[in-house]
Amino acid sequence: MISKKSASANNTCIRLRVELLTGAGYEFEDNYIVRVIDMRSKHTLDKLHEALFKAFDRYDNHMYEFSFGADQPYDENAVRYGVAMDDNDLPSPDKNKLRNASKTSLASLELKPGDVFYYLFDFGDDWWHRITVENVDMPAKTGRRYPLLIEKHGESPDQYEDFDEEK
Repeated sequence: MISKKSASANNTCIRLRVELLTGAGYEFEDNYIVRVIDMRSKHTLDKLHEALFKAFDRYDNHMYEFSFGADQPYDENAVRYGVAMDDNDLPSPDKNKLRNASKTSLASLELKPGDVFYYLFDFGDDWWHRITVENVDMPAKTGRRYPLLIEKHGESPDQYEDFDEEK
């Protein structure tokens, strides 16, 4: 039997506003590069990573993590979710250890409108994003495929700086 919570997670969507803050040595103005994405509540943080990868026109995958309770990259006090490089990283009751993004649904995080968390992509170029929860209880539309890019403001910067060699 399906519980009310899991049935709800299957039929509801969460709307997330994602703002690019920094990356590859650049800082971006507030609201300059923004994506608004609808995700099913049952989707995992790993699925959110895939949606962000696509929404920001990236082409070369890298390690990533989501941070809760942090407002800067690599904050020791953050609760972090990502993909472990080895089994020794997952799972752990220690709040500083990396939790498994591929096993953590958005519904399980019990997000509320106005909540903010962060996404770090590529630990070399440090593409740092602020994610604001706009809505947590939208009905999923029949026939729609999620994740769904709802709004796109600003052009995505190139994932890598273009170094043209002089001839």
